[in-house]
Amino acid sequence: MQLAEHPSEVPVSECWRLLAGESIGRLALSVRSLPAVLPVQYYLDGDAVAICLGHHDVPYQSIDGTVAAFAVDSLDKTSSSGWAVHCLGTLRPRGRKGTPDDCGQPAAGQVVHFTPAIIAGHRVQLCPFLSM
Repeated sequence: MQLAEHPSEVPVSECWRLLAGESIGRLALSVRSLPAVLPVQYYLDGDAVAICLGHHDVPYQSIDGTVAAFAVDSLDKTSSSGWAVHCLGTLRPRGRKGTPDDCGQPAAGQVVHFTPAIIAGHRVQLCPFLSM
């Protein structure tokens, strides 16, 4: 039995298009056994998302084949609407251990690849009561 799509769901192909149009997202992962949500810059690299960890000091163990989540959204206060794309997948260093790629940041400057296994997108309508 096939379930009907919810009208606010965004097809996966459009999710990739929306991701390609932005450059700031949030990466959720485990750092030293604690959950962390990091604001990051990114770009699409084939079927992966290349993420610059910037100033965030993330240990190698947190990015070496680990499961993570990645989210990007765009909200327009004028129209009280927007979209959100959420991904679940795995992280891996772009370079070999001990030689992370440099993304131009003076601190960590590490670039990692995130390979999504699940991608879901939704159109959102902001709550009118919160804008009063």
